[in-house]
Amino acid sequence: MEALFVLSSKYTVNETIDRLVILLESLKMTIYARINRQNESKRYGPRFQSMQYILFDDPKLSCYLIEKYPILALGFPMKIIAWQDGDCKIAYEDPVLLMQMNDPTLERIHWPDLRTNILQALEK
Repeated sequence: MEALFVLSSKYTVNETIDRLVILLESLKMTIYARINRQNESKRYGPRFQSMQYILFDDPKLSCYLIEKYPILALGFPMKIIAWQDGDCKIAYEDPVLLMQMNDPTLERIHWPDLRTNILQALEK
């Protein structure tokens, strides 16, 4: 079962990340950081393609799971990256699938359906 998703966005990297931050905040997620990788890369060489990422989590859900399965701390906070590759692309790992890969007996976790929500946020 593959937990990594790559989707396209009709928006720029900056607009895409703006929309995703709004979406995640509406889902009551905590945004820990928004990192502009392009700005950082300018210090070290030629101009890098536009890339940003968000570190986010829902501590209400992940704290319990990390307590029970410490290895899950490697996946939290989660990341969504957006980069320009002709069109804007985004990638993220599905938190529910990550959790179930660590414990297949884990019942359905009440984590928002990120894929559906992300697709809706990028269609508007």
